[in-house]
Amino acid sequence: MSPPRALWIPFEVDDIEESLAFYRDRLGLSEVDSWSVDDERGTVLEVAPGAFLEFVSGRGIRQAGPPPLAVELPTVSAVEHAFAALGQRPVNRPPGRYPRGHFGFEVSGPTGERLMVWTEKRDHSTSSEQG
Repeated sequence: MSPPRALWIPFEVDDIEESLAFYRDRLGLSEVDSWSVDDERGTVLEVAPGAFLEFVSGRGIRQAGPPPLAVELPTVSAVEHAFAALGQRPVNRPPGRYPRGHFGFEVSGPTGERLMVWTEKRDHSTSSEQG
């Protein structure tokens, strides 16, 4: 069997534009594909080479609860910038250190999914870090 080439995380959403405003415009992910066929509309955003989020609306069949997402950024500064850029999202966990040393935060996305933004880098201490 060949190894996987990409990671896809599909979401069924009510509002594609809201998802694009959050993930593309605020978090800075690149839109790499989109389509509209009959009543279905979709978009694909690249998280990193080989890792994609897919948002689809109009299928009429919704699965129970979206899967959690985890997005790794290169530095603590990038994580802090992302937290500021995401604005007034419901915060599930404020920026700080996780038990294994990762720095990040968790917020709720526009469709209720839990989004964790983090880095393994330990490039500097910040006033928002938790002990």
